[in-house]
Amino acid sequence: MLAYSFRIGVVLFWLVMVALLVQRTMPTSLPPPSTLPVTESVHTVGEEWMGIYHHQRKIGYLQRRLSPTTTGYTWEEQWRMRLQVGHSSHTVHTEIRAQTDRHYALTSFSLRLLSGGTTFQVSGEVADTTLRGQIKTGDDVTPFSFPLRDPIYLPATTQLALRGGRLQPGDQYQFTIFHPLSMRTETLTVTVLGSEVLPLRDGPHTLLKVAERIGDLTVHAWLDAAGNVVKEEAQLGLVLLRESEADALGAGWQDHTPLDLVATTAIPVRTPLPSPRHVTQLQIRLLGIADATAFAFPPRQQWHEGIVTIATEEVSSLVSYPLPHADPRFAADLQATPFLQSTHPRVVAQAQQILRGERDALRAVQALLAWTHTTLDKTPSVGMPTALDALERKRGDCNEHAVLFAALARAVGIPARVVAGVVYLDSAFYYHAWAEVWLGQWVAVDPALNQFPADATHVKFVDGGPEQHLALLKVIGQVGIEVTGYR
Repeated sequence: MLAYSFRIGVVLFWLVMVALLVQRTMPTSLPPPSTLPVTESVHTVGEEWMGIYHHQRKIGYLQRRLSPTTTGYTWEEQWRMRLQVGHSSHTVHTEIRAQTDRHYALTSFSLRLLSGGTTFQVSGEVADTTLRGQIKTGDDVTPFSFPLRDPIYLPATTQLALRGGRLQPGDQYQFTIFHPLSMRTETLTVTVLGSEVLPLRDGPHTLLKVAERIGDLTVHAWLDAAGNVVKEEAQLGLVLLRESEADALGAGWQDHTPLDLVATTAIPVRTPLPSPRHVTQLQIRLLGIADATAFAFPPRQQWHEGIVTIATEEVSSLVSYPLPHADPRFAADLQATPFLQSTHPRVVAQAQQILRGERDALRAVQALLAWTHTTLDKTPSVGMPTALDALERKRGDCNEHAVLFAALARAVGIPARVVAGVVYLDSAFYYHAWAEVWLGQWVAVDPALNQFPADATHVKFVDGGPEQHLALLKVIGQVGIEVTGYR
């Protein structure tokens, strides 16, 4: 369908996973007992099934199970979905398992994602006031740790914590939740909206509607009188409906055309760009966005009187320097992360081998960019992108290219970061990831397209690697683009 579709799909897959996980994460900081309707014996042991839909088309199912143990509970959840990236169809299987105490406070957890022969795993264990764990991709293990002030709860639902109480319209509860995919904590506010009659397959039902807000993102859930979730609306047009086991597993969903992530989220434009890879300046108007100034990232991307202007950097204006760069202001853009393992011996060795002693930052960027583009096979990837996995497998789409390049750059002392937004192709803008490096200013480079600097149709929405891409959920499906000028 698209010449470059393999380079953009993984951003969207990552967000599908995060969008679903947002709906099923328990609070890490409980409100006072007098305001939170939770008791030790509220929950009934058993399992439930839900179908996963995208605009009324079934794309998968979800199974949840709660079982007692001698010290608390075991919470298990698994999802299966069929997704399409370009011409490739993928069946994705995700498993979450957690051990909790009798109050549902987490003692350990694991998340495993299987797709296309690859496995991505995150696991952790609470020890005193610290959550320690590891990310595993293939044979590579990356440890992480987080300090804790309160008990954490994962990966059940905030609705689970609300069962058994007398919820009233206007009631509001605030939680801190931890996302094992994005490796971040966020504040979640649950607001009880009131009763609503919802038409379901077996007729209308009067249910309690609640809103769950994280930052600028709001999702909704509908609960029955017992506090069981009947329907959930996630981002990206995803809907979960409670079903019987037979309906969840059946209904022929595996025979349907998979959800095409690329085509579904494309942003069509009326004004075609005949040679997009050579566009050096682009003027656009962002539609459907309350505050377009939030998408100004000067000097490359600026906003003025409703127009966003993107201009490629002038190579003659860039400032090189001897490696490694030691300015403490860029410490965050030089350090390793769970997804950019820039201090791993294999990453360091590969970067040094590519540069062969080169210490000029500008020439080093060009060498790392060319090596990443040439070495990685351009194949669709439905998985979680890490630099080590990309280096080992030597294939992937835009995120594999971006995280590997950024890790290699950091390994030799070049401040680098992954960014995400959209790029123009075939009469539309598609979600995409690329990188930026510091050369006297932040310079956009695209390892998937081998561009230094990246053309001006790269419209940046967020800074940061995959762990920061949750912010894209407030944009996808909401933003439109009008091209007002280019050259």
